[in-house]
Amino acid sequence: MLVWEFRAAKRQTGPTLTRLANRTLSMRPLFDMLFVMKCLAILVVACALHGQTDSPVVTAPPYKLPSSVADRLSPADRVLFGKLMRVGLEAAWAAVTSEGFPQCYINELHPLNNGRRMVGRARTIRYLPNRKDLRDRIYSQGPQLNYRSAEEAQPGDVLVFDAGGETHSTVSGAITTTRFVMRGGSGIIVDGCMRDVPDLTAMPISIYLRCGHASSVSPILMSVDYQVPVRIGSVTIIPGDILIGEDHGVLVIPASIVDKVLERAMTHDEQEEFQRYLLLRGEPIYGVYPELNEANRKRFEEFKKQKQ
Repeated sequence: MLVWEFRAAKRQTGPTLTRLANRTLSMRPLFDMLFVMKCLAILVVACALHGQTDSPVVTAPPYKLPSSVADRLSPADRVLFGKLMRVGLEAAWAAVTSEGFPQCYINELHPLNNGRRMVGRARTIRYLPNRKDLRDRIYSQGPQLNYRSAEEAQPGDVLVFDAGGETHSTVSGAITTTRFVMRGGSGIIVDGCMRDVPDLTAMPISIYLRCGHASSVSPILMSVDYQVPVRIGSVTIIPGDILIGEDHGVLVIPASIVDKVLERAMTHDEQEEFQRYLLLRGEPIYGVYPELNEANRKRFEEFKKQKQ
């Protein structure tokens, strides 16, 4: 009985299975076509993504103030130094020169470290060729001025040593500079030489100099004046001047005009940011730089509103 029922069921379901198989086979070309279309779509998307390239890097990464300086600044100086770290050096130079200070840029010295920005206030020291009778009289009155300037430095100060370009004697070294760093010093500028150059290079501050040397101050030089106007290269620096240094030089800003300089320069920087944005989109330089045409001027105003 069971065998007969099984055979009967097989006879009934057999034609149904056959029809289902035939229908599946008839739909196979459709499935194959859908599969091919999906593969083509994936290929098109992959090619499009491969064709897209990121915009090239055309600006330096943002600078960061060393914590040995930043942690010791007053609240007001944190605001000021924050702006000094961001402002474009070239835009600031243009603003300083337009205020009547054309001799404001030092490019005769070399930085020990590249890729840093130095900002700070000038604390000046002047050296002269050694003369025994004058040296004995000056040094009997107190410590050498490299020691005094390091000990009296305030957070954000930059020591500015006018050594007259002397390259066979140094004005200071790593031990004294360590004290300067712990006082919150921001940098050192030397129209002359420093010793212990490998140790100085490892420090967080920026240092600009003519070259290195293994000597001490004596017998060639002597420190004679403190917190007086000095000459570095072709620039006169007075105590309290604001200094901004990068790989290619140091800008000197009189303290009395620093707020005006920053306002004008940062306004210019914002426009250059927009001009760079247009050029990176592939737009032609005409009507974009150096001056925006009327249409791009309107776009710039919208650009500023979107940033607010």
